[in-house]
Amino acid sequence: MQKTSRRNFLKFAGVGGAIAATAAVPAVEQLFGDRTGPIAIRAIGGVPAAPLPSYASYVLDGYIDPVRKTGTLTRTVLAGHPGAVSAIALPGLSQTVQVTDVRVASAQILVRGSIVDRSQLLPGEQSEVEITIDRKGGLVWTRSGANQIKLALQP
Repeated sequence: MQKTSRRNFLKFAGVGGAIAATAAVPAVEQLFGDRTGPIAIRAIGGVPAAPLPSYASYVLDGYIDPVRKTGTLTRTVLAGHPGAVSAIALPGLSQTVQVTDVRVASAQILVRGSIVDRSQLLPGEQSEVEITIDRKGGLVWTRSGANQIKLALQP
């Protein structure tokens, strides 16, 4: 039997993750496709971001209606890394975003909105929110405080 070094194991694990991410792209494309009605969104990313180990999951969940340019999204930080998300929300880190504008480009959706309850804002945090959804890549970019966060769309 051949011994596996740590380096080879990490290479193998990285290839497996890339294959899993590639397999999810068609499901994300089916999720959006050429829909004209409301679109349900669920995106998850690890907090803190790499290269640090994630101990929590940043979850963006809700819907947007590109035709009416409306929607509601919830930003929540849940205990557990993205592979094992729990139902335990970390206190003070959940916010509801009321969508005020939606712009659709060929591969991206730009969503703008504002925090419904401004008492939940941390010092220095803006009440206006901008979210970019990359339909082809299956990624979502948003800000949390001063940090840019990358999330993966869930099919």
